Amino acid sequence: MTGKERINNILQKKSGNSICWTSLLEPQRMKDMPEGVKNLSPIEFYRHIGCDTMFLGTGGCEGVFSPCQFIQPEMGKEIIDSAGQISMTTKTKWGVLTETFQNGHPVKYPVETIEDLRIFKNIYLNSYYEESKNDDYEKNIRKMESLIGEDGIMVEAVEASPVQVLLEYACGMMNFYSLYQDHPEEIHELLDIMHACRRQEYEIMGRRTPWSCVVPMENTSTMMISPQLYEKLSLPQISDFVSIMHKHGKLAVLHMCGHIKNLLPLFKDTGCDGINAVTPPPLGDTPFEDVLDCLGEDFIILGGLFNPFQEHGITKDRMWKELEKTYTPRIRAANLLLWMGADGQYMPYERFIWVKEWFERQRR
Repeated sequence: MTGKERINNILQKKSGNSICWTSLLEPQRMKDMPEGVKNLSPIEFYRHIGCDTMFLGTGGCEGVFSPCQFIQPEMGKEIIDSAGQISMTTKTKWGVLTETFQNGHPVKYPVETIEDLRIFKNIYLNSYYEESKNDDYEKNIRKMESLIGEDGIMVEAVEASPVQVLLEYACGMMNFYSLYQDHPEEIHELLDIMHACRRQEYEIMGRRTPWSCVVPMENTSTMMISPQLYEKLSLPQISDFVSIMHKHGKLAVLHMCGHIKNLLPLFKDTGCDGINAVTPPPLGDTPFEDVLDCLGEDFIILGGLFNPFQEHGITKDRMWKELEKTYTPRIRAANLLLWMGADGQYMPYERFIWVKEWFERQRR
């Protein structure tokens, strides 16, 4: 059985004890790999370690295009890079927003005050998604299908939904909850405006993508939002996303790494087909079995993180024992794609080889 067949069986909810695994390796992590390996492309590396390939979004591949584009009003941007700290100033006719990144992570968010929020709202009021007007997307599809071959599949990835965009990128947690406390009506208005815009993207993506699955990069966790507020703010947005994907015959799988155990009943209410990056303890709080208990035995776990892979000092023998412990009869029968390594995490080369050897033994 090929990697493509194994992953498609998971998506079609007929895995039939055909266990499989994949990985996500950022290009910058390749520099730590041995000679003869470090210069491989992501797809070549996955083929080298023998895992099944699931390309999530661009997957580190250059020149990947979307079927739609985000059109924003004319704005001036000034970017200053000083010793790894990047400051960006966005100038609009409604005012100026500034943000700063250190090593790729935000240290100053563009929306800190109610005045900032109103500028941000006006940007979205004058923004929209439209279908791409060139054939780059179709060329990309053919390119990716050729590169991946029978080793696996690609799934489309879209940006997080509006609540998560505000929490993670635009406001940050402290600013978001402060603004929500003081100006709840304006936060709700902004979320509605952003969501109306995003619905345009979902419609285009659902209609045009040839891939069977679309994943919004939510990163939702109860370390960031309570179940009560998730139900009030995020649930309607995600339910709309799921409904639009289903209308176009696509699976809706939510990227939900982190602490999500107390959100599982709400995910059920969205009607989603699966979760990407279910994270058991100690990194997260959600064992795979808890997902099946709440959402059903045929629910899709398209990328369940295998936490021992990241553990410092782990031996091959211990790694194999943890894999044996993970794959109970119930989990072997589940629609689970095990995920080795998460972006930005510790991933020594030899561990990939240990996992490769273990899976090869299981398939003999």
